[in-house]
Amino acid sequence: MATTFGVVIGVCITVAVAIIILVTQSFSDVHYYEFGFVKSKVTGTVDTSKVWTGGRFWIGPGKTFKVFDSIGQVISLPAATVFAAPDELANGAAAGELGTAVGASLVITISVEIVYFLVEEDLTLLHDEYDVSYHDLMTSSAQAALKDTASKFTLQQFYRDREVVEAELLLGVRKRLGGMCCPINCSAKGTCFDGCIERSSCTKSEKGLFVEARYLQLTDLVIPETIEARNLKTLILTEETAKETFTQQAAVIEKETEQLVEEIVNQAKEVTANSTAQAQLIAARSNADYVQTIEAARKTGLVNLFTSVGLSTVDYKNSFDYLRSLADNSNAHLTVDFDQLITGPTKLP
Repeated sequence: MATTFGVVIGVCITVAVAIIILVTQSFSDVHYYEFGFVKSKVTGTVDTSKVWTGGRFWIGPGKTFKVFDSIGQVISLPAATVFAAPDELANGAAAGELGTAVGASLVITISVEIVYFLVEEDLTLLHDEYDVSYHDLMTSSAQAALKDTASKFTLQQFYRDREVVEAELLLGVRKRLGGMCCPINCSAKGTCFDGCIERSSCTKSEKGLFVEARYLQLTDLVIPETIEARNLKTLILTEETAKETFTQQAAVIEKETEQLVEEIVNQAKEVTANSTAQAQLIAARSNADYVQTIEAARKTGLVNLFTSVGLSTVDYKNSFDYLRSLADNSNAHLTVDFDQLITGPTKLP
């Protein structure tokens, strides 16, 4: 009886342990950076009816998750060879605009970093077409898209309009990897492109490779040494031409400045001479007015004097005026009461 009870206890413990093991093995994790499909460990079949995102889930014994990266995946092309359009644009197309180029294309090497994301709602299609071996296909497809798009731009545009070139390269890669379907929520994010089709109306063939390329950065540009030498020579000639132009302009400005200086100096001399003449004229007029005023006052004074002393004859008046003139002369000495030598020098010789 004791032996039977022990066997029962052992069986119960074994069953309990088995149940615990089965229950614990029925849980499986999907990390926050992953998508997942439920996969049978026994048959290897994958249930693609539901895409599982980050968390721990009870999916039953003998099952696990087949996971895909939900974060951005990088395509690194450190030395992608592409063909740039010739520098001469036909029909007078301006630099920075897309136009039809003439002449031979130029082989250049660019370094590009592309970040793409798996589309959750298209993950089933991606799995059915490529399983988990899709990255190499994305890389080769992106490189082909770069070659097609780069041929629209000249080498000068790669240098001068880098942002425009990057945007156009990204659009080309986006159309190749994601098809013509509009990116998810592109209206809110401002990432819709011309001609894109609403996702609700997209067919499988219009979804490209079922991923979304979001970012592209053109990191480096390598051109043949001969072209680089030619461009450097062109830049040097351009700078020398600009230098010569500035030198000539400086010479012209210097001559014009000298002429302005001469004109200003001449104007100053003219103003000075005119001012001097005006001052002399004013002084002469003032002196004339002074003399006129003095003489008028003297005349008036003499008339009053002659009237007051009773000098009425011309001889007396002339004699008085003569004596007054002698008295005003500092070199004359007036002596009174002598019949001769009325006047004489003030100093002996």
